[in-house]
Formats: sequence, C-alpha cells, structure tokens
Amino acid sequence: MAQLADDAAALLTGPESGLLVHCEASSCNRFLLRTHARRQWCSTRCGDRVRAARAYARRTERAAVAE
Repeated sequence: MAQLADDAAALLTGPESGLLVHCEASSCNRFLLRTHARRQWCSTRCGDRVRAARAYARRTERAAVAE
C-alpha cells in the first residue's frame, strides 16, 4: 500500500500531472493519462459506450423528425 501511495503522490505532483484527466464518458468516474491528443476515454469500453449512445441519439432524432 505504501508503494501505491508513493506512486500516486509522484503522479499528482510530478511533470505528468497535467496529463491526468477525467474520462469523458458521462457514467465513468475513472481518470486517465492523456498520452495522445485524441484520447478521451479510459478504456475501449467507455469509448464504445459513448459512440453507441451518440449513434442511438442520431437514429431516434431522425425517426422523430421523419414522423
């Protein structure tokens, strides 16, 4: 546990602290190190969930407009 605490403190106070961001999936409460500018989610699962919700919203919006 002490090693984990030391690593967390080093991450939060070190030069990589600016890369630490909250996952952009609305239902996720995890953080990630943004090592690439396009990375927005902590995992593929979160990214897939967000993209699926976006596609579903587009489909339902088109169906509502078509009626």
